[in-house]
Amino acid sequence: MKLCCAVAVAVIVLALCCQGQSTAVTPDECCFSFYNKPVPVSRIKAYQETHAGCPQKAVVLTTVADKKMCVNQDFKQLQEIKDKLDDPFGTQTQASSR
Repeated sequence: MKLCCAVAVAVIVLALCCQGQSTAVTPDECCFSFYNKPVPVSRIKAYQETHAGCPQKAVVLTTVADKKMCVNQDFKQLQEIKDKLDDPFGTQTQASSR
């Protein structure tokens, strides 16, 4: 009886450990469809690259209305959006033009 209980506890602990490990490496947000129309750059408030574990590399754009859209790495406006969000006051442009 004691052996049976010990085996049952070991199986439960092992199952919990395996479950915890599998969820730890699961990406939070992956993109499977992509937006490809022009967007007003002023309406984008944030961007985030998808997790390396996702099947396709992409960028998730977040609008000022908190809507999210996926775009490919080669989305035409992506660099403009990144530049604006990374340097919202244009200090890099001003410093280089002096």
